[in-house]
Amino acid sequence: MTIALLITGATGKQGGAVVDGLLAQDADVEILAVTRNTQSPAAQKLAQKSDKVKLVQGDLNNPAGIFENAKKASSLPVWGVFSLQSPFAKGESLESEERQGKALIDESIKQRVQHFVQTSVDRGGDASTDNPTNVPHFVTKYNIEQHLFEKTKDGAMDWTVLRPVFFYDNLTTDFIGKVTFTSWDAYLQGKPLQCIATSDIGIIAAKVFVQHDRFKNQCLSLAGDELTFEEMAKKFKTQTGQNVPTTFRFVAYFIMLMAKDLKLMFKWFYNQGYGADIKQIKQIHPGLKDFDTWLKEESQFLKH
Repeated sequence: MTIALLITGATGKQGGAVVDGLLAQDADVEILAVTRNTQSPAAQKLAQKSDKVKLVQGDLNNPAGIFENAKKASSLPVWGVFSLQSPFAKGESLESEERQGKALIDESIKQRVQHFVQTSVDRGGDASTDNPTNVPHFVTKYNIEQHLFEKTKDGAMDWTVLRPVFFYDNLTTDFIGKVTFTSWDAYLQGKPLQCIATSDIGIIAAKVFVQHDRFKNQCLSLAGDELTFEEMAKKFKTQTGQNVPTTFRFVAYFIMLMAKDLKLMFKWFYNQGYGADIKQIKQIHPGLKDFDTWLKEESQFLKH
């Protein structure tokens, strides 16, 4: 039986990865890809990937409108939802992230969605459910999770919470990438950092939808590798023949002074840190990418 899945953030990295993951699994699904602008190049590129992909114009500030437009795009009821909010996107904020996340949960229950997948963030493995942390964009995700748990405790809707760690994809060739590398070195002081590829988040989300009985009402902390800055830098040099691109530490410290949320995050990496069980996730997704594999196959540092 074909099921319809509503994918928010479909033209972004995570949402796009979920679309790719579903197509790679050749799942019997209709993919309702939510985008603010169905005419944008990114949206059109997405639609051309497969006949299974239907574009749905929508704004997370109006979840009821998203479902209305989904009905125009498909004759099937929405069976599952992939929920993603982006607090750092243009025009968005921490307040809008939390409001949008909660509203989409409420509307999904109203629309009788069967399975709701919320992408969140790991906050220390099994401790995540009770640990909001002091990082503002972790706290909002904790609050969205708690809303989901509360609203579905009567069995109104099945759910899965995905809690990814730090994205390899944050390691880029531009200035922000240099600041990120430098902050990893400066703030973690030799402690390891768990990381994951957004492409793997997409594959795991697809598996959750396809094998929903296996994953319903579970929280999964997602990581593909765990390594110190020194270990990462050594692998980087071996693969690329170059040193990790960094900037002066005072530049990174200045940026962090301006972006206090990110500073608190890097300090949290040192003081507490992620706690995903990589072996467990490999059992779900054997093709999980370690840093070497991501660097070779997906990074900007090696031409593909």
